[in-house]
Amino acid sequence: MALNVKVFYTRLGSAILFSIVMMACVLWTEWAFMALFLLVTFLCLKEYAFLVENILQTTFSGNEKMNFILAGVASYLLVCCIPMGNCDHIVASFMQQYLYYFLGIVLGSMLLFFAFKKNKNAIYLWTGLGYISLSLGLLVQLRYQSLLLPLALILFIWMNDTLAYLTGSFFGKTPLFPAISPKKTLEGTIGGALFTMVFAFIWGNYTNFFPVAHWIVLGLIASVVGTAGDLVESKLKRLANVKDSGAIMPGHGGALDRFDSLLLSAPFAFLFALLWMKCLEIHVL
Repeated sequence: MALNVKVFYTRLGSAILFSIVMMACVLWTEWAFMALFLLVTFLCLKEYAFLVENILQTTFSGNEKMNFILAGVASYLLVCCIPMGNCDHIVASFMQQYLYYFLGIVLGSMLLFFAFKKNKNAIYLWTGLGYISLSLGLLVQLRYQSLLLPLALILFIWMNDTLAYLTGSFFGKTPLFPAISPKKTLEGTIGGALFTMVFAFIWGNYTNFFPVAHWIVLGLIASVVGTAGDLVESKLKRLANVKDSGAIMPGHGGALDRFDSLLLSAPFAFLFALLWMKCLEIHVL
């Protein structure tokens, strides 16, 4: 696969702007982090409804899509409220105190709304609550444990995606899953994973926040599970017969295209951190 210079620079420019905005929110406060991924949740839910419509060859009413998005947002905030792990956190405590029961009632009402709709295909939208809302809610829970954990996961995913693209462009010959993602190669996938693991190893050796092995596992989750998340979203687009899920970023498509790896890897990273990693409070901005 030859390197398309024009596409590469388009992707690079939009990725740099996107990275600046995203890193500012990630590094600022827990509230900024939560607000950022609340917006991401909204955009992903909207695009997911579009994909499901195309896959099922149906049209959901405006009320059905609105209620799905409201249920998804309520689910995201509900997961952010639930006390998980061993970290006592002021944001989670505040949200639990004031929003826990309210959001549970909202979510229950939305699900009942779907259950009695005439368009029974609307039930397939429910899968988006787990695929998107639960995953991003658990990412916020990972942020409660330590700023470094979601930050490292995001950086590892970006590194894996970029270096897999470059390695595949120069050395890729063997298609990984041609029926799902024709441009993704075995050589690129292996190259991206290896570079990410090396970076995780170096980072772990020069910091004392967590053991080196923990960073390597996060790098492995970002590479392997993140690539699987990319393939899952590619399969959805294949079924929907669309090139991109949206068009919010030139060269990158929509929110689902941008966060597909994170959606699948976040729950795995959270479970690993919950079982093996400590709470570590760090503030940058």
